[in-house]
Amino acid sequence: MQPRSGDRLLLEYGGDQGAAYSPDGTKIAFMNNYDGDYEICVMNADGTGVRQLTKNSATDTYPTWSPDGMKIAFASNRDGDVDIWVMNADGSEQTNITNDDPWSDDDPHWSPDGRWIAITTDRYNDLNIELRTPDGKTEVSLDWNQYANWFDSWSPDGRSMLVDSNRQGDYDIYRYDIPETDPVQWGLLQPTVLSNDNAVEGPAIWSPDGKQIALSSNRDGDFEVYVMNADGGPQRQLTHNTVDDVVQDWQSLHDLRAPSVKALTSRGTAGKAITLRFNASDNSGRASVGITILLGKRPVGYLHTPLKKRSAGHAYTATWHSYRFNGPLRFCVEAYDPSGNESSRSCAPIATS
Repeated sequence: MQPRSGDRLLLEYGGDQGAAYSPDGTKIAFMNNYDGDYEICVMNADGTGVRQLTKNSATDTYPTWSPDGMKIAFASNRDGDVDIWVMNADGSEQTNITNDDPWSDDDPHWSPDGRWIAITTDRYNDLNIELRTPDGKTEVSLDWNQYANWFDSWSPDGRSMLVDSNRQGDYDIYRYDIPETDPVQWGLLQPTVLSNDNAVEGPAIWSPDGKQIALSSNRDGDFEVYVMNADGGPQRQLTHNTVDDVVQDWQSLHDLRAPSVKALTSRGTAGKAITLRFNASDNSGRASVGITILLGKRPVGYLHTPLKKRSAGHAYTATWHSYRFNGPLRFCVEAYDPSGNESSRSCAPIATS
């Protein structure tokens, strides 16, 4: 569903749960019980191309992407208790990073800077928040107490966290702000309550620009989705029905990732057609490329290739009908995607005979 123009919310229905958009918005990781127990799957953002990444008789749940989109963390009970596992985004190299403790470690959330994975653990018989490094070697605890606390989401800039907690009797939404100190005294952080009523509230998710928060609440009898400003205040109800609407993720529809392009050394005969070679790719799958030919620092030619399919690792070409010049020639390339994002410039020499 779309809370406003250009954005989309993921909601939980049926057997497809725990969904999370990839950082570039092109894929969705989720858990599904296709084979009788929950496994981690990935599909394109339009629902096509479903692939199962885990396959075992255990329960694999709640995937979260690393900020670079190269890895996925998830929870699994394949070793007896629930632990946090990390794997490559293609499902390879699955590694348990919390196998050093006997407690249940669940519901991972990767921080925007990639340094931490926030988890909910039942250590000492209470549900509390713990931060682990992706290799599992370092852990810190957040505001340990005797209440049930579930980690919900990181702010886009990584400076704040949302938690739903029953410290006041029912589950409400709390915000932790991380001070700019080194080191951070995680156990001393105190939360600010953002939403507090007599209903159960949570989970809560930040908007892509960090200005709003979407949350689920059963204040009208079943769970519906509401939106409020990031500092709390009045809420706007987005869903109105008789089923439970549980918010999972909030993703901008606008492509924010620039394409990549690399000029490759090219060869030809001065005064004749010269084939210019380059690599180009974009997460959208399409990009146009602008090419400038230079004699020293002076531009002597320009080409523009149309918007077309571009794949990483593939070499593309454009033909320049050259003149006879005295001096070193080179060409520079820049790529543009359908959303108007522009790559950095890449240049390479043209060897002529």
